[in-house]
Amino acid sequence: MESTSIKIISKGGLTGETVNQLTNELSKYTFKVMLKYQGTTTIANSSLGVMSLGVPEGAEIQLSVDGTADQLKEVVQTLIDNKFATTV
Repeated sequence: MESTSIKIISKGGLTGETVNQLTNELSKYTFKVMLKYQGTTTIANSSLGVMSLGVPEGAEIQLSVDGTADQLKEVVQTLIDNKFATTV
């Protein structure tokens, strides 16, 4: 498993429509993508799971993939391209 820290830049954090957009983007991957915030981990393609994290704008979270470093880089780039997050 590969992981890195990212900073959430979505206005309002990971709530509502932002979560739907995020989970739609991340569900395109065939490997498992996980998000961890304040000790709680969830599968990133689960809208309810991501919303339950309560991640505010500006928060630093852990992003993990059950795959390679290249797959992790691909996911991070997707989050940056869609203005959900930035690297730390």
